[in-house]
Amino acid sequence: MQDPADAAYPEMPRNALEVTRADHVVALAEMPKLLDKLVRVPEGVPGPVPPDIQLEAEIAISGQSGMQKMETLGKRSVLACPDCHGVLWKIQDGELIRYRCHIGHAYTEKALELGQQDEIARALASALRALEDRSKLLRQMQQQAKDQNRDRMALSWADRAEKTEAEAEVIRRTMGRL
Repeated sequence: MQDPADAAYPEMPRNALEVTRADHVVALAEMPKLLDKLVRVPEGVPGPVPPDIQLEAEIAISGQSGMQKMETLGKRSVLACPDCHGVLWKIQDGELIRYRCHIGHAYTEKALELGQQDEIARALASALRALEDRSKLLRQMQQQAKDQNRDRMALSWADRAEKTEAEAEVIRRTMGRL
């Protein structure tokens, strides 16, 4: 693993070192030499694969798992998967907390938070686009009513358009804070 003191983004290797023990921590310049040395070390006898790791590998490969199998990995959480919106299981792995859904999406807590943030940004962008489209339609209907001398109808469409535009502005401001 790259030494955090040598990394362009030191928080990445530092975070990894917080949750796992690294066999080697070296500067980037030393990495090729270390890798060359390690690939020449004879391979040891493989150990047995723990059942939970085997199950997670099967889920990742197949893209699905039954609910009962997931219960053996961890506890069902109240959180939804940002990718498929299915339930997430909370898996305690030493000091690390991970989440996995039954079709294979997996997250650390930090990755889950980023996934949720992305999901919120996509939802807000979609809502904003829908509101902007509605506003355009309402303004067209307002103009059409005006052209037909239907003043009360034109005022009604204008009022609805203004409310829609105000809602869109709330979303724009919210998106600016993400």
